[in-house]
Amino acid sequence: MNTAMRDQKKFASRASWYYYKTGMTQGDIAKRLGINRSRVINILNESRQNGTITIHVKGEDAELMELEEQLKEKWGLRDVFLVPEVSPEQIKNDLSMAGAQYLEMTIVEESLIALGWGETVSGITRNLGRIIPESTSFVTLCGGVMHYLSERTTDCVGTPLSGFQYSFHVIPTPLMVGSIDLRDQMIDEPEVQQVMEMAKLADIAMVGIGSLMPSTEFGRFGYKSQNELDLLKKRGAVGEMHGEYFNAEGEPLELEHHQRLITTHLQSLAKMKHVVGVAGGKEKIEAIEAALKGGFIHSLISDEETARILLTLM
Repeated sequence: MNTAMRDQKKFASRASWYYYKTGMTQGDIAKRLGINRSRVINILNESRQNGTITIHVKGEDAELMELEEQLKEKWGLRDVFLVPEVSPEQIKNDLSMAGAQYLEMTIVEESLIALGWGETVSGITRNLGRIIPESTSFVTLCGGVMHYLSERTTDCVGTPLSGFQYSFHVIPTPLMVGSIDLRDQMIDEPEVQQVMEMAKLADIAMVGIGSLMPSTEFGRFGYKSQNELDLLKKRGAVGEMHGEYFNAEGEPLELEHHQRLITTHLQSLAKMKHVVGVAGGKEKIEAIEAALKGGFIHSLISDEETARILLTLM
């Protein structure tokens, strides 16, 4: 195998992803991959000609594919979809794009897609192309997502609250309310019940996985200070999904505020047809590992660096 063929096989997926998905320049890609710019240009040109670049980036990156297979085997996952290593500032956007691509490759006619809470998962809707079946429907897994779903961008099929072209069903409540009694009253509302029951029937659920870092939006769950975050850690919390915290073994914690959440709880998620976790970055390793141990997710969309670390655990 000559040098050009070797580089094409080794770098086609990475170069294509960086150039077409993340907008990196050819010079920056060359620095990232350790090759010269002319080689990057040749790789991209060949990728367009041989079908690597279609609507999706689907090159045969042997290293990434091997990582995906190793993760599937180690953690008993159905699917693993990895994006090449990216900067911490870029990772949320890349994971949103990867989540959208995964849905575009996976959705069949009349699919019901459930979306969880968080910026990365909600960003999936803003990166969807126009190729998924018109019969596709979306539903939220929890309350409190209105502010995410109303964000506008200039290059998308429309957000769910601003011209989205697919049916979208939203739980019309906050994620967490002030008392257990109020939560019970809201859950009893027929409209809320209908959407929450619909969510449990989803063919695919896309969920984020939160860590216990200061940057995490844990304040939306009623925790406003670093001291309160430290108290959660003392209780054994390592991560959360939709405001519900769990420990390193993937066991939900017994916290008062869990009873005030309007959400599809972790134990219900584990029983759904297919739950796809969308998360990456070093600060989320412990939370992702615990979510895998708890069986809350059945597939994983993540990044290359996170995948390598997950392979060394357990």
